[in-house]
Amino acid sequence: MAQIQWRLSRVCFLLFVILLAFVFYFTVFHNQFTTSDGLNQLQNYFSQPSTSSYKDYVVPLDQDLRGESITYHEAEYRQSDPQEPKSHEIVILLASDGQSSGGKIPHMFEQCIENRIHYAKAHNYVFEYVNVSQMSVPPVWAKMPAILQTMIKHPQAKWIWWLDQDALILNTSLSLQEHILSPRRLQEVLLKNTPMRSPFSKDLERMTPEEYSLEMVNTLGLLISQDLNGLNAGSFFVRRSPMMALFLDLWHDKSFRENDVAEHEQALLGYFVRYHPEIAAIIGLLPQTMINSYPVGWPDMGWKHGHLVIHLAGCWVDNRCEELWNEYLERVHCNAALVLELVDTFAANYY
Repeated sequence: MAQIQWRLSRVCFLLFVILLAFVFYFTVFHNQFTTSDGLNQLQNYFSQPSTSSYKDYVVPLDQDLRGESITYHEAEYRQSDPQEPKSHEIVILLASDGQSSGGKIPHMFEQCIENRIHYAKAHNYVFEYVNVSQMSVPPVWAKMPAILQTMIKHPQAKWIWWLDQDALILNTSLSLQEHILSPRRLQEVLLKNTPMRSPFSKDLERMTPEEYSLEMVNTLGLLISQDLNGLNAGSFFVRRSPMMALFLDLWHDKSFRENDVAEHEQALLGYFVRYHPEIAAIIGLLPQTMINSYPVGWPDMGWKHGHLVIHLAGCWVDNRCEELWNEYLERVHCNAALVLELVDTFAANYY
């Protein structure tokens, strides 16, 4: 009996020593148990009342997900701007490795930059470029961290317009507010009772609402169009909000790439739509020709005079990328003088 008590006392003493060691370690080296600054920032934001501002909620990106950024056009704050959102609250984003469509179209990158600077100046939008060549993800997966980086750099933004490099803004007289982004306009143009196509939706199609109230419009975080294959991520708008920052962080999660859930970011978006109704609910579907016209296609997808954008998706199939690029670039140049005249008139009326 005495021997058993002696052994128990040794065990208790040993446990006591281990406990003391743990307390000492935690006290001296407590920094190793603390969360990162970014996580603390996010936790502090979400612990605030819902009425608080969220201008500074976006947390820093990991170093390997940051690219060199250049603001090619900085918008001017104009208090008397009558539009909603105001012009300086819109950011046009290009993120690429600076290559011209794999080197197949000479000077494409420079001409793309010039085209977007011209449009941003005409309407007082921000135009941002992020070089993704140093990021630790393939370029097709780099657009999400590039958008997050832009959210951090431009806290005044309400909407960020992602537009692929192989696209040109043709109708540069159209303002994004008048064409798409004002709440009343969105309520009017969003596709209603329309299936959201996805490579994963053969057994189930998500339908957009039959009607949109203004309250519903204000809950949307992603505005995008679709072609015959599903949602197309060549041109889309992201609202700057905590919800969308979290979604973008999830959208480029490497586990989806490494486990072959989807072959590219566009397909993964279709996966989310099929299997996550809460994500589908924050996506607003726009007619394709409003933001993402193709050179050829059915009437609801092919470019016509007056459309905002031409996107050369699939031009490589017939080896016509350079031919089509130069053809539509000439249309942009022809429209430039008219745009400058319209901008001068607008400025005289409001500023």
